[in-house]
Amino acid sequence: MLYDMMAHASIRIYDHGIDRRSEMMSMGRSFPFYVMSYISEGRAFLRVPDRKIELFPGSVIMIPPNVVHDHYMTESIPSTFWWWHFDYKVYDVIDLLRMFELPLVHRVEDTGRFEVLFREYSQAMQLHDSMRNTTHRLACILEVLGNLLEEMTGGQCADGGYSSIPGVFIEMAEMIMYGSGPLDLKFFAEKYNMHPTYISNRFSEIFGVSPIRLYRRMRMQKAQRLLESGEKSVGEVAELLGFSDVSAFSRAFKSYAGHPPSEMKKSAAPTGGIFKSNI
Repeated sequence: MLYDMMAHASIRIYDHGIDRRSEMMSMGRSFPFYVMSYISEGRAFLRVPDRKIELFPGSVIMIPPNVVHDHYMTESIPSTFWWWHFDYKVYDVIDLLRMFELPLVHRVEDTGRFEVLFREYSQAMQLHDSMRNTTHRLACILEVLGNLLEEMTGGQCADGGYSSIPGVFIEMAEMIMYGSGPLDLKFFAEKYNMHPTYISNRFSEIFGVSPIRLYRRMRMQKAQRLLESGEKSVGEVAELLGFSDVSAFSRAFKSYAGHPPSEMKKSAAPTGGIFKSNI
């Protein structure tokens, strides 16, 4: 399932850079996204609540969202940092990197390859906007991320990347993402003989989103794709997704997209297919 999820994941870069610094004192910071920082020369320190780690050339840190940490230097020795602020999510709700159980700090083995890929990405971000250049940027981003994940996981993930996740919750996620028909907590409670509240809380703890929110998000994104294609009417989409009536579907879609499905239908291209990128 992990690699299927990767096929549906999108990466969003909020900020990036290659900085050479003689001093740095970033204390008590946290962000609502991942912080990746690679040091190619010099020395620095990372401090999280329970440990202090010295960083040398070739060290890369991967700080999860909302983790309070200090990132600082103690000497005026020039140090160069290559960094990203980013998210890597499935359907904009599941934090896929949580599934990999990545170490907080990793020593990159093939620093030459990583630096070449990151420089290519940085150069691609300077290109003017066009279909070709946008596609090239996305390819560079995925190359950097793929190389980093390969390094940090040793090329493979124990039990497909789910070593600490109970199989029953993997099954639930698969049913929501790839199944069909209406799903709710009552269905899962009866199927797995668990209390609905426990299912919701544990699922949220594992995947970062409740099963109901994920299910609703999946249905709305499927609705959006169908409406964008221009092949089905609003009523047909509502029926296909199991809504009792068009009004209920319209309210749900407007809450998700900010506009009614009829507007999406009007703007749909005759041939369908809209190129999108999260970079």
